[in-house]
Order: sequence, then C-alpha cells, then structure tokens
Amino acid sequence: MKSCLGKILTVDLSSGDIETKTIPNEIYENVLSGKGLGAWYLCKHIPEGADPLGPENILGFTAGALTGTGALMCGRWSIVCKSPLTGGWGDANCGGVFAPAIKQCGYDAIFVSGVSEKPVYLYCDNKTAELRDASVYWGLDAVEAENKLIKDTQVKKKPDVAVIGLSGENLSLISSQQEAL
Repeated sequence: MKSCLGKILTVDLSSGDIETKTIPNEIYENVLSGKGLGAWYLCKHIPEGADPLGPENILGFTAGALTGTGALMCGRWSIVCKSPLTGGWGDANCGGVFAPAIKQCGYDAIFVSGVSEKPVYLYCDNKTAELRDASVYWGLDAVEAENKLIKDTQVKKKPDVAVIGLSGENLSLISSQQEAL
C-alpha cells in the first residue's frame, strides 16, 4: 500500500452528499498527511466565524502518513475540527485499528460537515460509502453503541468503528469518540 493514497472522502450530513476527492501530490509534499492534511483541509473549507457546533464546521478523521506502509508504530489517526470548547483549533490523536481501516477503505481522510435531520452513521468499505439510519444506536452509551454497531454491520471481518456516545449526542463541548478495538 502506498503511504498516501491521494484521495479523501467528504460527507455532507445536511444534503446527504458523499464525494471522493483527489488531492494533488503537491499538497502531500507540503503537509504530509494526518493532522497536516486535516489542517490544510479545514483552513481551506471552514468559513471564518463558523459556529463550531453548526453545519459549516468540519470534523475530520485523518490517517497518519505512514499508516499501512508496514512501518512500526505508525498506525495513528487524528480527529480535527474547529473546537466547540475554544472556537480555535481542536484535535485528538489515537492509535489502534481505525487508521488502517480508513486507508483500507481507500482514503487518507474522511471529512464530515453539515447537520443531519435524524441520527445517521457513515458506513464505508473499499467499495461503497453511504449514510445509514442510526436511530437504533441513539441513546446508547459508547460501549453499547459500538458493540451493537459491530454486530449489525459485520459481514466477514469485524468492522472498525468510532462512536460518539451520549456526550456527543448531547453536544457536550468536551465530548470525545471511542474506537472499537
């Protein structure tokens, strides 16, 4: 697998539009991938004065530049956004299996914007990306939602998921996600 795949996935929850976009090699030469790619994309696409909990903010899931190359200790991923708590830059970094899962779907990053009228989740594999109804997971704590989502979507391989839990559903300014291991 190449270090950078040159593609990102954008998801607009307001319209339901999902689009694969090609990123020029020059961008990767300047920002690499991971958090750098996230910073580049957010600076380019979040308008000044955007409400961090509004439809113009973007939540990015970015895989590190060396994820999938076989390099040791390089399976990192970051969440990037305009922070609801500070109104400035917000990011978190994590290891585990989610970064390789992003790359196995064919992307270096997934960027989500907009606000859905109902609870949805993004189902993505190396063939498709689609928004699905998440109402059966709404109101569950993160562990319960994760376990039910894995059970409901597993075909052959156990899926890798990230969930928001109750604090995210309730728009807590300090909420976080949980990754399934």
